[in-house]
Amino acid sequence: MKKIYIIITIVALLSIACSKDSLKLQNPNEPGLENLETEEGIQKFALGVYAPMKGGVNYYAWFALTLHNLMGDATTAVALNFGFCYSNQIFSITRPDGSVIKSSLLGGKTQGAVLKQLNIRENGNENAFNNEWMAMYGVLGHCNLALKLLDNNEVVFRDNAEVKKKTYQAWFLWWKAFAYSRIGSLYAKGVITNEYNVLSSNYQSHEAIITEANRIFEQAKAILATIPENDTTYSALIDTFIPSQFKEGNGGIITPQMFIRNINTYMARNILANKYASDLTATDLSQIETLVNNGIQQGDKIFIMRSMTPSSLCFVSETAWTPYRILVGWEYLSERLVQDFKAGDNRYTRNVLRRSSALFNPRDRGYGIGTRYTLKNGGDYASTSAGVVELPFAGTYEENQLMLAEVKIRNNNIDGGLAHIDAVRTYQKAGLTAVTGTGLTKEQALEELRKERRIGLFLKGTSFYDARRWGILKPVAQGGGRTNANVVVAADGTTEACTIDYQYLEWFDVPASETDFNPLP
Repeated sequence: MKKIYIIITIVALLSIACSKDSLKLQNPNEPGLENLETEEGIQKFALGVYAPMKGGVNYYAWFALTLHNLMGDATTAVALNFGFCYSNQIFSITRPDGSVIKSSLLGGKTQGAVLKQLNIRENGNENAFNNEWMAMYGVLGHCNLALKLLDNNEVVFRDNAEVKKKTYQAWFLWWKAFAYSRIGSLYAKGVITNEYNVLSSNYQSHEAIITEANRIFEQAKAILATIPENDTTYSALIDTFIPSQFKEGNGGIITPQMFIRNINTYMARNILANKYASDLTATDLSQIETLVNNGIQQGDKIFIMRSMTPSSLCFVSETAWTPYRILVGWEYLSERLVQDFKAGDNRYTRNVLRRSSALFNPRDRGYGIGTRYTLKNGGDYASTSAGVVELPFAGTYEENQLMLAEVKIRNNNIDGGLAHIDAVRTYQKAGLTAVTGTGLTKEQALEELRKERRIGLFLKGTSFYDARRWGILKPVAQGGGRTNANVVVAADGTTEACTIDYQYLEWFDVPASETDFNPLP
């Protein structure tokens, strides 16, 4: 981790972080950490928080997020690069006639066993465990350095010093908590540290990492609560922190109260995503409800990403993420994702196309990879042109509504919950008939919720978390898997309703790129 902190700190200092506005800063290549003690230096460093997520090799928006899509069976991949194909290798598929298809790549092992076998430092970013860890600990080290300087009053502000310091602290606390949230929601263990450029072996459970993330989120909320909603010093600074194309669409200047609502939505996700749905307690549901009732509202600005050209200047290049790669053969639209669209859904009409020929067991790497569908170029989800598609870093209005729906349905307020599902469908112009007041049972309402989370939150970073918390990734023998799942079983596009036994790893191991230098206790 020591290596990560040093490298990322230097990169972030020099990075443009894909903002055209950042070119206005003075002395962009002036080296030395002492420059962070100036307003110009710390401002550039705030913008540079995005740099570790690209970092020359990490491509968080591609490598890390694609793995979530694949393991949530929202997309599929045949390429072995970056651990993609290994990550979506289904253990077995049982056809209606009882015959069983097993993965030729797995050699009788589970996906998790193979991923563990590939967890060696020499594999670099070909190791599926490596990429999100590297990116998030890069962000963490970046924030730790900035927060240390701010806490020690080492940054000299020329005017409005109190508001400026609070704004910087809230910004870096948000990203630090974001990094811990990602680590704690994916890895079995992580390192908790407030230092930079210092090797720490303070490994903690993923539950402890999430607790730390939420503690830091609370710190940020407390600071933001003291900043007036219309404070111009705050808004001027936030404007400089966010790259220009990240301020389009749902992106923009996030006011203090909007910022608090963004945090509340993420804190609710941290509870929901890290427990099996069957294990949610009344206390959990109450905590989630309190947070989402004060979470992202329609019209709030959120943290988003968009691509731009030239890619050398940008955290998200025009090609290195799913909205581009899914159109050129790196990812494919999962047959099971398409299966979850309801008849008459305009989101399907706007975005999904039938392929000219079905993709069937490509390169003998898995029947589950096959699909009859692709996405439209220039639609809501995919484009080969930079700047067209928007994806969120964190929570969205739709996710907040669907968490509120889940709480109400699980608390037996069926129509109350369904109203939030209808609200999401209206917001996304789905054109579907309302389900509120149709007499659905609790089980039927939860199925509406499952489908809507699949479609309404497609590419919004929740598919893997959902598959895990609903128990789908567990062996079929333990109640996991998916029944009546469409699988392409012939080159002519014939599909059958099969039983899929995924047996995917639910929590990643710490990557060898960390443990080789920082052994687990």
